[in-house]
Amino acid sequence: MKSQENCGVCGQPLVYGTSEVSRRCAFCGRKFSALIYCPADHYVCDSCHQQSALEVIRSVLNKTTSVYPADILEKVMSHPAVPMHGPEHHAMVPAIILTAIKNSGYPVPEGALEKAIERGSKVPGGWCGHYGACGAGIGVGIAVSVLTGATPLTGESRGLAIEATSFTLGRIADGGPRCCKRASRKALEAASDFFKMRMGISLKKAHQNNTCLYVSRNKECIRGACPYFGESSSRDATSPVEDA
Repeated sequence: MKSQENCGVCGQPLVYGTSEVSRRCAFCGRKFSALIYCPADHYVCDSCHQQSALEVIRSVLNKTTSVYPADILEKVMSHPAVPMHGPEHHAMVPAIILTAIKNSGYPVPEGALEKAIERGSKVPGGWCGHYGACGAGIGVGIAVSVLTGATPLTGESRGLAIEATSFTLGRIADGGPRCCKRASRKALEAASDFFKMRMGISLKKAHQNNTCLYVSRNKECIRGACPYFGESSSRDATSPVEDA
């Protein structure tokens, strides 16, 4: 978690002003008069700031109309309630996939979002190293399971869910230490490929510059070996994610 002296979205030191300015919350969209704000024009209201990570996932996904999974992910991860690492990422990956599928005009089962969050949140942190299966990769299998109604007794749909997890874990295994941001991004990229190849569902690839904003918060960052590391990563880029 960033310190209270820094912006919860981009990490820049906050401005402590003497005159109120109008700012729109990046999450709920309401306007507020603020004395404390980010110089890059980010603002998170007190109500949104106090939300838990799972509440943030629900709130953002219930409101977004975006069809870009990667952009929705960046929006969710930028909230100050979402930690650098943790099992919250295991819940957000399947929930984001199903939200993007729905927003793209494909049918999804009733209650799919809640099922995805509930199942994903049950995958504990640290499974990548201790059990050999990253929760973000499992999240793609969860998305397939929810979408197809798979159970331990079904044949094709059960196999498809397992295949999705296996396919995604292969993408995530890159020889570096854990990074929940990197794993979640790779999981969504793998999901886009898998859903198109195996299920005939086309998900949009990111149209934003998703250069990582979290380098300074990750002591194990692999920096130049990471596909999301760039020139702006070293100074924590400040471009907000729009329309997610």
